[in-house]
This record gives sequence, structure tokens and C-alpha cells, in this order.
Amino acid sequence: MKQAQDRRSTRLSISIPVVISGVDIDGSDFSEGVRTQVVNKHGGKIATTRRLKLGAEILIENPANGKSANSKVVWLDVNQSPDGMRSVALQLMEAQNIWGISFPPDDWTTDLREDPPPTRRTTP
Repeated sequence: MKQAQDRRSTRLSISIPVVISGVDIDGSDFSEGVRTQVVNKHGGKIATTRRLKLGAEILIENPANGKSANSKVVWLDVNQSPDGMRSVALQLMEAQNIWGISFPPDDWTTDLREDPPPTRRTTP
């Protein structure tokens, strides 16, 4: 399991209303208003009533700022809450602050490479 210091960007526990849309596990198109549970520059966790499939492409729209972004399902909670909600982790296809966080953590605004190239050593 990844530790907090190993994450690509700082996670924030915050409830933001967004709209997700895509195709559910049954092949039906859907659009649903949901709330985030956790967000970062690379994605977030939401709770949905929809049954989704790992790898499914999901459009996230933030009505508050008019931004939208493509994402994919990277984790599904096996447990369902009594109200029929299930947690789902979405990874943004392009890292960005779609969430409208006014004062994002420093690591949301730095332009560090995800995977730095290996360094070559030369012998003198």
C-alpha cells in the first residue's frame, strides 16, 4: 500500500459536487450528480450508486467552475453502504485542478516530471 509520502500529489478530504457520466457495468449510459470524498491533482474518490468497471472511462464535470476532465476507474470499493453508495477512485487522464481548489498544495502547482529518466554514469 502506498504511503502518503509516496503519493504523486497531496490528497485533500473535501466534499465537492460534481457530475460523472459514462457507461456502467451493464452497458447503460449514465449521468449522475455525486460528491467527492478525497481529491488531488491526479484524481479523486467519489461515492456513486452506479456499478462501474475497472478501467471504465468517466467524464467528470465541475459545475461550479465549468471545468471537465476525462478519467478512468482505478479502484472500486467492494463494500456498499446501506444507502446503495459505493466508493470509486478515478484517475484523471491529465493531472489538473479540476476541483476548483483556490489555494492548492504546493505539489499541485509544481511541474515535476512523473517519472524522471534514469541517470547515466560515465566512467572518467
